[in-house]
Amino acid sequence: MPALRLRSGWTPAGVHLRLRSAIEETLDFGLRGNDENRLRPLVHKFRIFPVNVKDHSVLKFFAAVFLVMTWFTSAPAQTLDQIVAAAKSEKELSFIAGPTTFGGKKGLAEIETAFAKRFGFDAKIRFSAGPEMNAMAARVISEFKAGGKGTTDMYLGSLGQFANLVRENALEEINWSGTFPWIAKPMEETVSRRGVLVYSSPRGIIYNSNLIAADKAPKSYEDLVDPKLSLTWAGKIAVPPYPNWLVELALIWGEERLKDFTRKLVAINGGWLRYGEEERVLSGEFSIMANIGDALATQWKWQAKGAPLVAVLGSTPGDTSYFHLGVPKNSGHPNLAKLFAAFMISKEGQAIIEKHEFRSSHLVESSRMAKHLRDHKIKLQEPKELFNFYLKGGGAKLNEELVKMLKQ
Repeated sequence: MPALRLRSGWTPAGVHLRLRSAIEETLDFGLRGNDENRLRPLVHKFRIFPVNVKDHSVLKFFAAVFLVMTWFTSAPAQTLDQIVAAAKSEKELSFIAGPTTFGGKKGLAEIETAFAKRFGFDAKIRFSAGPEMNAMAARVISEFKAGGKGTTDMYLGSLGQFANLVRENALEEINWSGTFPWIAKPMEETVSRRGVLVYSSPRGIIYNSNLIAADKAPKSYEDLVDPKLSLTWAGKIAVPPYPNWLVELALIWGEERLKDFTRKLVAINGGWLRYGEEERVLSGEFSIMANIGDALATQWKWQAKGAPLVAVLGSTPGDTSYFHLGVPKNSGHPNLAKLFAAFMISKEGQAIIEKHEFRSSHLVESSRMAKHLRDHKIKLQEPKELFNFYLKGGGAKLNEELVKMLKQ
């Protein structure tokens, strides 16, 4: 719920007006997903409650506030059975995301079939390829502020985008772990229940094992710039042109260590390589890439095809992107959206994502990612720290400095 804050020096009238406005916003927000038939009359009575700041009705108003909030917070949240029943009447779900999300149209067709088997009814996923995640988050926020129904019933994005959406209060807060038995609290806590973790993407180095032997390969990011080791890939190392991975790495290393590393990396850079262009490493144009956003999934994808590509997580703990699914407050099919998002965290949903994208959540015990991290005793970057970093502005000044350094 939105926080209520009172400042010293406010008049009784000012307190009343500001408090009434804040509470009405809270009630409007919270009615969704609760027992509206029971609560709607109560909320209406609160809205028309007369207050004259010159008499004792102010005290009555605050008593009403206490009563309303007590009744409201005691209202039962939706149960899983209630969500399933409501979702059946919604029939179809609109989902706008990147063209290959969850395997694209082929993967989503499999998800529809598995979803129907799990919950006992057919639902159509109307999938449209949309813009990249930052642009899509901006669209969700813009549509929410404009009023009316959103064009997408769900949003998929990383912590940076979710921080913007949470700041704008554009996503519904859902008690995921209290509603869906297979969802654990850590899956929802990072973004304060405005979404649920669907897959974890550790960043790292990738290299061509036909060009770099295992005993000469880097074991960390700092090995990349070690004068003795870097002779192996001199002139053949590719660097991504994005500063965001370096900004997030600064949370683990500190800014000065990060800047020193960046200067050394730029000095030996053999060329720029965007994420998704790893085939240029496999072709031999480059022998190694300093960072890619989904290192393990990239390795698994190409090794399944017999390609000589190896991933190395570059830091300890591993710098990681965490992708969540959330439901916009103006979703036209909110119950189906909740059910679909929750399904993607189930064993069945995770298996389909793994099949098509080689991705999964490290918090789902049966997933390939969870097993790999356990087997190799790998710890990942703390997601809550990363989320709070973005809520506070996300290192804008450092980002600007790194953009300049990468251009040198």
